[in-house]
Amino acid sequence: MQNFNDLKILDVIVQFRSIRKAAEHMSLTPSALSRKILALEAHFGVDLFERTSKGLRLNPSGQYLAVHARAQLAEMEKVRGELLAIKKATSGHVRICASQSVLESFLPVHLAKFQQKNPKVTVALNHSSSARALTDLQEFHSDIGLCLNLSDHSELSVLGEAEQEIIAVVSTQHPLSAADEVSISEIAKHQIVLPPQGSGLRLMLDQQANRENTVLSPTVESNTYASIASACRSGGLITFGLSLYEQSENEAAHSILLKITKMKPANVRLVKLHGRTLSPAAAKFSKYLAKKMRGGSKPAGEE
Repeated sequence: MQNFNDLKILDVIVQFRSIRKAAEHMSLTPSALSRKILALEAHFGVDLFERTSKGLRLNPSGQYLAVHARAQLAEMEKVRGELLAIKKATSGHVRICASQSVLESFLPVHLAKFQQKNPKVTVALNHSSSARALTDLQEFHSDIGLCLNLSDHSELSVLGEAEQEIIAVVSTQHPLSAADEVSISEIAKHQIVLPPQGSGLRLMLDQQANRENTVLSPTVESNTYASIASACRSGGLITFGLSLYEQSENEAAHSILLKITKMKPANVRLVKLHGRTLSPAAAKFSKYLAKKMRGGSKPAGEE
């Protein structure tokens, strides 16, 4: 391949599955992009795409080459970041995959604080799961991962780790709000919001319910449960989160965080692909997150 723009073709077409839309994204004409695709296939001597009625789709050869392309692009991003670091610049781009519970309860607050001090660093957040995180990192979709109950793996290096309690969140007007802690059995008697089946947090909640010979039946089930937590709590529903969770001043005035009796803690790990050197921006963001994980949550306004 002659240049790094050629490497982007595979990812862009996978993203848009349309020659016209991909060409617009890369500021090319559709005919010019088609010629580049043909040139790529001629260069490697294989077809890279399946042409379907719904657009282009990578075939197995294309999928293999796409992983290589993302690796090369990630390496170039690292080099670019290192060159900027030499000039004492603070710019760069970081891609992070995260479990939904971490993505919504921990990252928003600390991402905002990090970018206040590093405004030229851009961050792409990708909802993943512990099961998919390794693949996301191996295929260079993400630079770092922050996941719930992530298993040990020879291809992962742990950058930070923290044990986190799972908490119940209720409004100040809820019947359980006066309790110091509540059991899953008590919670099951009320209307609740749960993350979807298969998520790490849902699995832990269901396991505790099973130990207490009860069943959690959600009134609302959503993979964006934190984003609707305020509305749900105002309606009397119970939501869940991690002790990493930081509330805004407004949320703290209207919500109570309750410890759940006998609930096993969750393990949250910050990881990268073993042997991969992170760009300066990704390394800086990782160091910041690891420090916040070790130190736990602090009151709003503190650093």
